[in-house]
Amino acid sequence: MVVERTELAPDSRLRMNVMDGDFLDCYSVSLSDRADVSIGEIAQRIFIGLPCWIRTLLAVRDAAIIPFGLKATASLPTDNTIRPSIKPGDAISFLRVRSIDDNEIVLGEDDRHLDFKIAVRRDPQQPNRISLATWVHTHNRLGDAYLRMISRFHVMIVRSRLTALARHFAV
Repeated sequence: MVVERTELAPDSRLRMNVMDGDFLDCYSVSLSDRADVSIGEIAQRIFIGLPCWIRTLLAVRDAAIIPFGLKATASLPTDNTIRPSIKPGDAISFLRVRSIDDNEIVLGEDDRHLDFKIAVRRDPQQPNRISLATWVHTHNRLGDAYLRMISRFHVMIVRSRLTALARHFAV
């Protein structure tokens, strides 16, 4: 259950968003013999049922950004139920599904200070290998400051959620 920093796959749909100066990272983990699980279920297992410490960080984030007129997670459409099928426009937790195919689901949100998208991807050559990539494009100084402020928490959350995913499917 080792989470590794990796490169975004060349054929990831997230690539079409990336411009010079954008934030992009990617981490991956191997699931034990679970190539049969849909990418929609994998994404739901990552983002639904967040532990208390992550929910607390999101609540602090929401309280800090509301005075700036930015979107709070609590104001976004939310669905915390595990469903057998997912389609574009659906919500997984507070994240909106932008696109989905057999090997990749892209979720995200746009706001005044930044746009972000997250890709959960299965490597077609190694179906047990799951990656979680995050792309952020900032629009202004507020977006730049926000990204600097949350970046260390972002890495902790990504690593934690991929570890939890691997543990869930190890059972």
